[in-house]
Amino acid sequence: MAVEAGRNAAGGRVEGVQQPLERTGLALVVPVPPGVPKAGEVTVQQEAPGGEALEVWIDQDLCTGDGICAQYAPEVFELDIDGLAYVKGADEELLQAVGATVPVPLPLLADVVDSAKECPGECIHVRRVSDRVEVYGPDAV
Repeated sequence: MAVEAGRNAAGGRVEGVQQPLERTGLALVVPVPPGVPKAGEVTVQQEAPGGEALEVWIDQDLCTGDGICAQYAPEVFELDIDGLAYVKGADEELLQAVGATVPVPLPLLADVVDSAKECPGECIHVRRVSDRVEVYGPDAV
């Protein structure tokens, strides 16, 4: 992309502007480069800080239906009409098969871990995808 001269909000000339900036009201809007998530977006990256991909599942036999998980991470957990919590698939559909897992989105990792730690039924299990070792939850090593 060629480097061009542009104008700042006061109308002064600014060298090195690659894209025009848009002024809306009192806020200055800077274009977001492709591939960079916008504020509030959940990315598809599911790796923990150590670089390991993680997944989460709920043992419904132990679920007490308190809904703490859905309060912490509603993008991942939801209570069904039966009063039990389930993980949600990419299409927001509740996965009701026994042992159903979903990837843990990196931006929600802390919320999912807090859900596992605070769950009174100790039914939330977060494990590494590579070796299926539980890293958060009642059976964590």
